Amino acid sequence: MTVAAKLLTWVLRLAFLAALFLGVALWSGHGYSYLRLHMWIGFIATFALLLLVILGFVSRLRPALLFIALLWAVALPLIGIAQLRILPGSNHWVIQTIHLILGIGAIGLGEALSKRTLLRSSARA
Repeated sequence: MTVAAKLLTWVLRLAFLAALFLGVALWSGHGYSYLRLHMWIGFIATFALLLLVILGFVSRLRPALLFIALLWAVALPLIGIAQLRILPGSNHWVIQTIHLILGIGAIGLGEALSKRTLLRSSARA
């Protein structure tokens, strides 16, 4: 289980960095042709977070953290997909900022889940 947690954490980290880079390009108006790639990388990051939630469940982590991470993993792509229709015009930066904060939160939750899963696994060994 420790190998899976470490691997998923690295997948989440790399996907987050790639999505962040592409998101900044989209935000600046120069990367619209990369929108689908940004979305797929975001789905990979979200899937890695969901798998970390499952590992946390198997490791019997605190249910509150697992529930928050699960809700976060659902909210991130939903807001991402819907953001083109939310607050169009001069206030669109608000929804973009919310999506960015959700992405940063996802990496934080993934790191927390991974750390606690690894600690729980090492305590059992």
